[in-house]
Amino acid sequence: MADERIELEITTRATLLACLHRDESRLDPAALSALTNAEWSALVEMATRHGVAPLLYRRLKAPPLAGCVPDGVRERLRGVYLNTAACNVRLYEELRPLLLALHEFGIPVLVLKGAYLAENVYRNIALRPMCDIDLLVPASLAREAWRVVKALGYRLIYPATETLIPSFGKDFVCQKPGGFVPVEVHWTIRITGLSDEKDCMNDEELWQNARAVRIAEIDTATLSVEDFLLHLCLHASYQHEFDCGLRVLCDIAVFIERFEPEINWSVLCARASHYRWRKGVYLILYLASFRTGAAVPAEVLTALEPADLSAEMIEQAERRLFDVGAETAAMTANTINFFKPGRLGDRAAVLWRRLFPSREEMAYMYPIPPGSWVLYGYYLVRVRDLMRRHGAAAWRLLRGDRELAETVRQRDALREWLFKPDAQ
Repeated sequence: MADERIELEITTRATLLACLHRDESRLDPAALSALTNAEWSALVEMATRHGVAPLLYRRLKAPPLAGCVPDGVRERLRGVYLNTAACNVRLYEELRPLLLALHEFGIPVLVLKGAYLAENVYRNIALRPMCDIDLLVPASLAREAWRVVKALGYRLIYPATETLIPSFGKDFVCQKPGGFVPVEVHWTIRITGLSDEKDCMNDEELWQNARAVRIAEIDTATLSVEDFLLHLCLHASYQHEFDCGLRVLCDIAVFIERFEPEINWSVLCARASHYRWRKGVYLILYLASFRTGAAVPAEVLTALEPADLSAEMIEQAERRLFDVGAETAAMTANTINFFKPGRLGDRAAVLWRRLFPSREEMAYMYPIPPGSWVLYGYYLVRVRDLMRRHGAAAWRLLRGDRELAETVRQRDALREWLFKPDAQ
């Protein structure tokens, strides 16, 4: 039974990748016609989990593939496609007054990620599922941006204490009571895990290079072509450590196809090298090229390829992409650091930092000003929350779960390689 599940997983991955590849000749209609009901069901489930079911639907409804797809499968995918369209219509209806209000108060804003991609890159909002709205404002105007958003009826999720805006963190997350999606307003694009001055994209350069676009029927702006592509790469590799599914590979492939004549690859490579982002940028571009046919020039991959790249790191990154949504994929970096082999003192330090974060971190998570004595009582709440979030995985690891322990080893190996400075 286990062997059958593994074989089904391998077959489903191969079929889905063929469906998503920019080279349509990769998909054999005869192979599709031979799929069993179980294989079709697994394909739809995997595509939905990775956020690419609308793309799969578009591909399979086109001739000559349409006749190979069972009616029930086509209807399931059509339902996801239409639901994505309806959800995104609501999202853009929420985005429009946000942009109007920020512009009215003279606050520059850049639209990031999905809200730009769906309308301006995919050019069909039904093809790109979204779960939030991402905006970037100047750090000097972050407090004013919050006041504008607050006046529209939004309430803070993070930070829990608004006095931390923008002195702590990189964004504020808010949502209307009963609202459709959360809104993340960034004032810098920080790369979590990098601990020096190279952990942020250069704010001044981002604003200088920004370009005008029209989104949600509003004239606004977004990142330059090179900065947007870099942001996609950095968000997938360093921010999420490849726990982001196949959708990011499709985003990159479609983005490059849309802007191929305009992308200055020399600029992108120079920035990745200067800020020591080559490993993450190379690895996600390589996977996008290899798995979905993204038109990344061979000379770009050669220029970015890290000297210490190994086949194991490519395999681990790809495994992380495919395991999106799995229980093991949700383990945090701190969980990995605590349970990886090492000295007891190192583990104790990790545990101490997570149980007793700084007052600013606590005020970010809980609605208590960092100067209040009441905050100390919330450390007990912190312990409770950590147990709820990570207790099950911790118990499995303490009991010697070999499969989970191997996942920890693999995740640690990928993190150690990824965040180790580039070998220039």
